[in-house]
Amino acid sequence: MLRWLGAVLILTGGLLARRTMIEGGRAAQRCRRELAAAFETMEAEVRLLLTPIPALLRGSYGAAADVFFARAAEAASDGAAPAEAWRSAAEALPLPEEERAALGAWGGRFGGDAESVCAALSLAAKSMRSRYDENEAQRPGQERLTSSICICISLFICVLML
Repeated sequence: MLRWLGAVLILTGGLLARRTMIEGGRAAQRCRRELAAAFETMEAEVRLLLTPIPALLRGSYGAAADVFFARAAEAASDGAAPAEAWRSAAEALPLPEEERAALGAWGGRFGGDAESVCAALSLAAKSMRSRYDENEAQRPGQERLTSSICICISLFICVLML
């Protein structure tokens, strides 16, 4: 009886691991989508209204984007350089390391006249949108692979245990 209970617990653990991994990927996708939309909105506001970057950082763009921009604004108000402020704010995002590094590097490009700011925001939006589209196309296959691996490992351990 204890072996069957252990098998059920192991299978449940495998399913919870699967759910955690898939939710992590979905959180990264939501973050990419929010940041891409935020950069597009910011570009439009700079282009049409000549809104300064500090005022844009206080806007509402979505949960992950709002946290990112609030941290960047806070670090910038504490006297950090824009690139360093964006880099430190990007560390809290649920994105892979290379995407956080790229996002942090964009912070240094948002200076100068309105045209250069718009160009940097447009580049950031396109980059985030392309990464979102790439990962969205691969998501079903990745989720199937994650499910297969988690369930197979759980079943393998259960077979060894029984």
